[in-house]
Amino acid sequence: MPVKSKSVTIPDNLEYDTDLFVVPGCYREDIKSVIIPAGMIQDRIKQLATEIHAKIGDEPLILLCVLKGSYRFFTALVDELTAVRYNCKTSLLVDFIRAKSYENTETTGKLELIGLSNLNELKGQNVLIVDDIVDSGLTMSRLIFTIQELGAKKVWNSLLLSKRVPRKVEVDENFVAFNIPDKFIVGYGLDYNQKFRDLNHICVMSEKGIEKYKNAGQLF
Repeated sequence: MPVKSKSVTIPDNLEYDTDLFVVPGCYREDIKSVIIPAGMIQDRIKQLATEIHAKIGDEPLILLCVLKGSYRFFTALVDELTAVRYNCKTSLLVDFIRAKSYENTETTGKLELIGLSNLNELKGQNVLIVDDIVDSGLTMSRLIFTIQELGAKKVWNSLLLSKRVPRKVEVDENFVAFNIPDKFIVGYGLDYNQKFRDLNHICVMSEKGIEKYKNAGQLF
């Protein structure tokens, strides 16, 4: 059975009015509500770092940031891990990747990892994949498989969000910050056609915002 870690569950009906928080004026009409305020995100990441250190301990560890969506989560997590590891004898290594499906292949489970300077750098290493969200489970499943194929000694993942939707593939979710309902969310690194990554809160898109930016990705 896949590992499912404890996390903070956001109820289906929990939404805060945007007027209660600082939201950039350019996005105010595009956001329906806030579901996870910035302060709650930061506090949860601090505790998540403690959970990770308690499990993995003072072991050599490579943290892999899956770009682009997890960049804010990754930065905050590295900061908090550095703080809780103040007595450690081994250092953390960080790297950044993009995961791309191979073209013209069936669902083999393998991904092309863009960004690693040397594919051998993961061989025999403990690896913590840091990603923004899991929904179908397909990308994470392929990512874990690919890193294991590269010879990693042990692979864990840390997720900002686990969305309550049916999984196409059940995967381990080792360290999860929040379990969220099936809503169209943006903010704290998560985008909609490259917009909204700069929001400090995790928010629900309005129908107006979805319509407004649905073709924005064609500009990039």
